[in-house]
Amino acid sequence: MRVGLIFTFLVISSSLLGQAVYMHSIKLKSGALKLASIKDTLRPDHLLFAFADDDTESWKYTSWTQELHWLASERNALVVSPDTKERELTWSEIESVMSHYKDSVSSLEKTEFMTLGSGVKYGCDLLSHGFKGLIISPSASFKSSTEIKVSSVGVIQTLDSEDALIVKDSLERLGHWVVHHQQFSSDCYYIDGYKEIYQAVFEAVDSIAYVVSNDSNYSAKTIVTNVLPDVIRQGKQVEINIQVMENGAYSLDLLDLSAKSVFHKEMYLGKGKHSLSFNTEDLDWGVYKVQLDGPKFLYKHKLMIRG
Repeated sequence: MRVGLIFTFLVISSSLLGQAVYMHSIKLKSGALKLASIKDTLRPDHLLFAFADDDTESWKYTSWTQELHWLASERNALVVSPDTKERELTWSEIESVMSHYKDSVSSLEKTEFMTLGSGVKYGCDLLSHGFKGLIISPSASFKSSTEIKVSSVGVIQTLDSEDALIVKDSLERLGHWVVHHQQFSSDCYYIDGYKEIYQAVFEAVDSIAYVVSNDSNYSAKTIVTNVLPDVIRQGKQVEINIQVMENGAYSLDLLDLSAKSVFHKEMYLGKGKHSLSFNTEDLDWGVYKVQLDGPKFLYKHKLMIRG
């Protein structure tokens, strides 16, 4: 529920943490930047940037911070929302904000983000520098850094529009691991009713980030990201979604029981997500093997075609 509140500068005790928003400003080279923050413990584990939508008046940076008090508690984070309606932030300025809070959290390396609407542009800045987060109802226009550190992110689609899918596909093609969830709502920024969903997506993002950070070779592995059927009716199309982590020549074959290729396709795939497919309309009933081959990658799957 949205409540318009006016906050003053506060000195709060630990018993009031999670209840009140602290407002202040910091000096940057380009001028003063207003910030709102909230926390649930005296020393949070990490920083969580909350970027609101600059294109609408649905949320002000102060009310958006207050709305996310539950997130500060759940993730043991210091939630910080910059006022970006009056000015755009560069990456160096985001780094300056992080440095400002270095003594307020246990680790800046665990910094996360949560964005609404146009706030996606700042979330993508953090993502490209290796930080994970959650993107809600993104606008499709954002610029990504040319130097990418692979990370994980959740994209929640709350509107019946293509913007979230465009952002999702763009991030996947850059090599990021994306958890996509649809939760359509009459109010795309309504949070209270969907806290459990947002937490679940964040946990999925955490799981991926944990695997990536603990397996030095994981980010270099090309994988098939969907589950192919074991049995399919003749005439249906088989789709294979692949996350390519090493550019190169790939080949897709469908082999019969004699290991003869009845379908063959060669292609060059760049790093990112790709969708491959073949049709079974002209194929006989029987058992086949799907084989996808590429640099340091070999995928095999047994498939039965029936009527």
